[in-house]
Amino acid sequence: MVIQTNKQEKIVSLRDRIIQSKDIESHITHVDIWGVDIDIRTMTAVERSRLVATCTKADGTVDMEKMYPLLLISSVYDPETGEKVFSPLDMEALQEKSASAVEFVAQKVMQVSGMTAKAVDEEGKGN
Repeated sequence: MVIQTNKQEKIVSLRDRIIQSKDIESHITHVDIWGVDIDIRTMTAVERSRLVATCTKADGTVDMEKMYPLLLISSVYDPETGEKVFSPLDMEALQEKSASAVEFVAQKVMQVSGMTAKAVDEEGKGN
């Protein structure tokens, strides 16, 4: 790819284009049961890897009791301030929230972070 700036041509490699791309997406989502709008952002690759490692039991199964709150902690932001809404200190409080509300948000986080079969399939199609 060639980018022209001030009549100079600068060749940008594919690597540079990928590294410089702004690929963390933001999705404003309304959570009816809580009566709030939240900003759900895609996880980085390292965040997702750490979450999977933390939530995988020795037998290879997923610890959903840990996973759902951690999905919210990693990806839910305040749309007004841009700050994360939850911290690891909120783990227990999130485990006590409505299962349907936590499920709704967790599913959205997994979808935008490429953690569902459908998300992986859609990403592979270039959509």
